[in-house]
Amino acid sequence: MPTPTELAHDAQKHVDKLRAEFDMREKELDKLNLQALRENLAVLQSRLDKLEKHIGESDRRRWQFVYIFAGAAATLLVTVLVQLVLLPLVKK
Repeated sequence: MPTPTELAHDAQKHVDKLRAEFDMREKELDKLNLQALRENLAVLQSRLDKLEKHIGESDRRRWQFVYIFAGAAATLLVTVLVQLVLLPLVKK
């Protein structure tokens, strides 16, 4: 029959094994959490890139509208000025 000291040593060995296995599982869990976080970060980065692209396209479209409007206004102004210049010539 084992002595109480031997039983205590055996129990301590089991505790040490369990603690080592627990630490190993904890590290694996941390790794998995980091992997999940990395995946989430990649998804967020992808969404951010799409959002930045969309903002850039919106700015480009806005400026295209401004250029078209400015061009139409300039054309109208030139047309009115030409009509004002030609009006006295046509009346003569």
